[in-house]
Amino acid sequence: MKHTLLAFLAIASIPFVIAWLVPDEHVRRRESFRAMIAEISSNVRAQSSAFDDTCINASTTVDLTQIRRSYEELRSVYKSMEPLVEYIDPSAVSTYINGSPLPKLDVKSQFVDIIEPQGLQVIDEVLYNDDSLSNEDLLQLRALSSSLRTSMQAISGVMISAPWTDRMIIEAARSGVLRITAMGITGFDRPASEPHITDDIPALKTIKRSLELFGPALTSRGKGALLNNAMSLADTAASLMNGSSFNNIDRATLIRTALDPLYGRCADIQLALEIEVSTEIGPSEVIVNPTARSMFQTDVLYPSAASGITRVSISPILVELGRTLFFDPILSSTGERACASCHDPSRGFTDGRTTSIALGRGGSLDRNAPTLINAVHARRFFSDLRAMRVRDVIAHVVTNENEFNSTLLEMVGRLRSSNEYITLFSQAFGGNGPESVDATNVGIAIGAYLTTLVSFNSRFDRYLRGESVSISEAERRGFSLFMGRAACASCHFPPTYAGYVPPSFTDSESEIIGVPLRQDTINATADPDPGRAGGIDRENSVIYSGSFKTPTVRNIALTAPYFHNGAYMTLEGVVDFYARGGGRGIGLSVPYQTLPFDNLNLSVQDRDDLVAFMKALTDTVGLTRRPSQLPRMSTRVFQKRVIGGEY
Repeated sequence: MKHTLLAFLAIASIPFVIAWLVPDEHVRRRESFRAMIAEISSNVRAQSSAFDDTCINASTTVDLTQIRRSYEELRSVYKSMEPLVEYIDPSAVSTYINGSPLPKLDVKSQFVDIIEPQGLQVIDEVLYNDDSLSNEDLLQLRALSSSLRTSMQAISGVMISAPWTDRMIIEAARSGVLRITAMGITGFDRPASEPHITDDIPALKTIKRSLELFGPALTSRGKGALLNNAMSLADTAASLMNGSSFNNIDRATLIRTALDPLYGRCADIQLALEIEVSTEIGPSEVIVNPTARSMFQTDVLYPSAASGITRVSISPILVELGRTLFFDPILSSTGERACASCHDPSRGFTDGRTTSIALGRGGSLDRNAPTLINAVHARRFFSDLRAMRVRDVIAHVVTNENEFNSTLLEMVGRLRSSNEYITLFSQAFGGNGPESVDATNVGIAIGAYLTTLVSFNSRFDRYLRGESVSISEAERRGFSLFMGRAACASCHFPPTYAGYVPPSFTDSESEIIGVPLRQDTINATADPDPGRAGGIDRENSVIYSGSFKTPTVRNIALTAPYFHNGAYMTLEGVVDFYARGGGRGIGLSVPYQTLPFDNLNLSVQDRDDLVAFMKALTDTVGLTRRPSQLPRMSTRVFQKRVIGGEY
């Protein structure tokens, strides 16, 4: 009996001994991943050192070809690291390694301190601006290469030391696919050199290697087909890139048949392995939906992330209260103007005017009314980016003498004079009586309503995500132009087609493009509006003079006239302005213009195709409903208010 028991215990202990001796799949996966990032890091460090040495040793313009060759090799090995470091530290990447070659303000400084641009894109401009290097160019290159060498060493160290988990590995791969789609294939990374559609193939290879680590786990669960499909999609993307040039590749086909399905497959792998998603790891609001299966579906971004409102608190009753407030002129001092006065749903939530009518019809506002559809995805608000949250916007509008000309206290007093409003606020906020009606809750309610004004569901979106809809050849060509040679997407990033920077969407960009006071290509007059430099005090800098928030081109067919001052009445005029090179291209002095001022040489068909594509981004279905009635007021003067305002 004793021997039998011992034998049984010995047999029963075998699985535990094996488990102790053989690392589990998580350990093996992480060891393999660590080996991969160590290899990538070593290559990046070696090549950044080699490039720096090349710049140091170069002495004549004869060495330009050799410097360019070393730069291209560095770009390639960096691209293999990009999906990982962009995920771990996007701010460091955009500031020191691969951000746009524009000066920035130091956000960590209490003063107006300018950080001069550095990194690969600045080097790109120095190396490819001309076919020769001056002594001054060479000195600048040496400073840039030395700084980049240090930055590459630092960022690769951050990548290696990061506490990588299975969730982070998959999220980095998924984020990498989004970055390739939204920025990589647009030529964003090459401001001066000839862009190559093959530039992001090293990034694709890293994404493949990351996903392959989950192969054994998927196979053991009978889900191996998911990985096989992901590998096939990545190979298809690489094949399409290898088989075409930057100007000729069909980007709609590339996204529809390979990149967008690959984005979804990353989510499928994560869910199949029951790996936690980012919404499950803490209370912080997440911007990118970790379970969205397409980059071009409405819920790919969480609208609550920038609203200052948690997702769980946005209830139907809160949204309806916000809708009612949005259309109710009771927020204005005269009871004549509502938010909807300048943001009319039938006009894509704009008003069709050059600049909106001022309160009392006594003139006009300074700027054109922007669309509110998808506006909640922004990280900053107003054309000059002076507001940080949606609720801050409400305070600005209410207290502006030309808009609502009221105070927050007076606005709350008017709302509290309505028993119906008191009931609605109490229901929405769980309060009891007039105390639930306050300025903060007004902002929260309207913000909650704005989170419903989101849609990536145009016919073109549906095509890109693989649905059975068709697009015209003009729209297809226009999309490739927008995303490529016409350089539109280098500022209007998909999927929002606004200045919300992918793949993390934590920044809202502004641009200096030199829009004239009125449409005129012969005797253009500069618009004196300071833009962002006149927004918040700490951004009162020459680098932001005339800089305005980059708006979305979604629903642009409904939102004429265009630009911050409404100077251009047609899309054709807008395309012509960009094609000429912006303000500098039509003869204005725009020292810090961020738009390339060389002529794009767009043909008549090119221009027509661009307009056709932009019009294909129209979609307001389900967004335009108005309240059927407004709450009754006890004050007689406000009893006959017009839904949406009188003008």
